[in-house]
Amino acid sequence: GIFAEFGKQWYQRRVRGTNCTFIIGVISGSLFLERCSKSTFTVTCQQARIHTTEDATFYIHVTSKAIIEDCKGLRFGERKEAGYEGYLEDLSASGLGEKNNWSDVDDFNWLNKEQSPNWTTI
Repeated sequence: GIFAEFGKQWYQRRVRGTNCTFIIGVISGSLFLERCSKSTFTVTCQQARIHTTEDATFYIHVTSKAIIEDCKGLRFGERKEAGYEGYLEDLSASGLGEKNNWSDVDDFNWLNKEQSPNWTTI
């Protein structure tokens, strides 16, 4: 299914889903994802925390970084499209700014200097 949520600014949002497409507006705080699989996410947030998720694609604008734990098969790309009318106004009102660390991902299950096998950029 497709889940679209925008037009209001969130401070925090918790999401679960399988075989879904999520288009989420601006979250001025943290996004918490857990137990998601085979899904696609388009989201803007201050921080993304992703747990127990596999085979998922993220088009993300994140001002701190994404944090993953107990995940595998994740793909991260830069959110380049607004996705809805009013997105730029929501982004401005959130105070998040233009900084986007979409490719800066911390994997709490991979502490080596080499690239984690649990995620990649697209």
